[in-house]
Order: sequence, then structure tokens, then C-alpha cells
Amino acid sequence: MGMFGRAICGAKAGAVAAAGVALSFFVLDLIQFQPLATAGALSGAAFGPTAGVELDLTSVSGVIAGLATAFRIATFTVVHFLMFSLVGISASLIFDWRQPVGLRPVLVVAALCAAAFSGTIAMSGSVVALEYLGPSALIAVSFLAGVLLCGYLRLAAMPEPEETPTD
Repeated sequence: MGMFGRAICGAKAGAVAAAGVALSFFVLDLIQFQPLATAGALSGAAFGPTAGVELDLTSVSGVIAGLATAFRIATFTVVHFLMFSLVGISASLIFDWRQPVGLRPVLVVAALCAAAFSGTIAMSGSVVALEYLGPSALIAVSFLAGVLLCGYLRLAAMPEPEETPTD
């Protein structure tokens, strides 16, 4: 597989890891009966608060606040997937995934995921997101992303099994 093919595979692996992280936070928020609470908090930390406008769908300002929140969450989701795709591309080019993968690549990829998250939040100039998640959640989610990303890259690099003719 050439460099371009490896990069495409890495971007796909990053998308899988991003979806896994987003789904894990969504499930945790559902358990707390606050769907999209993490996404809302992170997008608010990255793009600024909604200036104190309450979400009230019976008024025009409430509808506008709801649309602004939905736009921020959608934008943060796009940035989330792009950052994980960049991590996946980097990981696909750094390691040879045709060989069995140990713990070292998973830890390196987890560190890349944590650095990507921290970099995204640092670009926004806000540390609220780091305070909201806390270090233990950041480490756990980065490790989950590392396992998902490395697992996808390893499976994608495995050779296809040869078909045996059936008589």
C-alpha cells in the first residue's frame, strides 16, 4: 500500500476513533439524563458561551439560541473528526501496521489524541473544556481512541485470506 493509501486508511481510522469517542460521551450523557451536555460544554468552551440567552423555544431569542447551540455543536463535531483524522493519518504513516501491534503504538496514538484535543482547546484560548472533562476522563477517552484507531489500522493492514477452492 502506498503513502496515499495509508493516509486514506489513517483518515478512516481517525473517523472510527472520533465516532467511538463521541458515542461514549453521548452514552455517558444519556445515563445522566443530559443528552449532548458534553458536546455543548466543549463547543461552548471552544467557541464561547451563548451570551446568557436561555434555550426557550417559545420565543424568537430562544429559537436563535437553540440554532446557535446546534451550529456550535455541529462545528465542534466537524473539528473533532478532522483532528482525529489527522491523528489517524499520522499514526498510519509512523507505524508499520502489517506486523502485530503491541502496547507502545496504542500509547503513542493515545498521547497524540490527547495532544490533539488539548491543541484544539488551546487554539480557542479556553481551558474550560479541560476543567469540564478532567484529566482522568481525558486519559480514558484518549486510550479508548488509541485502541479503536490502532485496531482499525491493524485490521486494514492485514492481508486478505486466500480463498480455498471448494470441490
